[in-house]
Amino acid sequence: MKRIIVLLSLLAVTILPGVAVPAETVLTDVWKDKDHHAPLKKIAVFWISPVPQNRLFTENEFVRQLKARGITAMPAYVVIPPDRLVERDAAMTKIRDLGVDAILIVRPTDKLTVQSPVPQPSPAGSSRLSEYYQYVYDAPVRDESDLAYLETNLFEVKNERRIWTARSVTKVAVIDQKALSSFITLMIDRLAADGMLP
Repeated sequence: MKRIIVLLSLLAVTILPGVAVPAETVLTDVWKDKDHHAPLKKIAVFWISPVPQNRLFTENEFVRQLKARGITAMPAYVVIPPDRLVERDAAMTKIRDLGVDAILIVRPTDKLTVQSPVPQPSPAGSSRLSEYYQYVYDAPVRDESDLAYLETNLFEVKNERRIWTARSVTKVAVIDQKALSSFITLMIDRLAADGMLP
């Protein structure tokens, strides 16, 4: 926790009145399944957001950056449009039919969650994809602070098991396209460093 406070304090010191400052993302914790070794081949990206425009841009930008690295990817709005309710089982059937082997879910969270360690998977099912599907239609609204708290989870489709999680905080006054692109690059770099991507 001290590490987070020091990093955020350094970010705050660098802000000068009247000067535009680029978004800075700090990873507060990263967890990976040590038993998972094979890089993923096709990823569906879910950005859980109450703002449809943010969701469309971010899913497309994730896909663009993944494809630039030679990884097959698709935006989740192909399966779950922002304006239509899709039952979880129907969505999972379509995802499997499309040959997706992993689902990347990015969701807003809160300060308390980001400052807590990522929990290990438990038999109770808290690390299962079904637990996260509820957020698709119940995305929290970001508060008015200049910090964006996000949790990024990667799930294997075949067993719907969580295999990677990163929690982060981004110092940004407005979540704009530049801030989102920078965040996405950081997440993809870390996924690759952790052996989740080729």
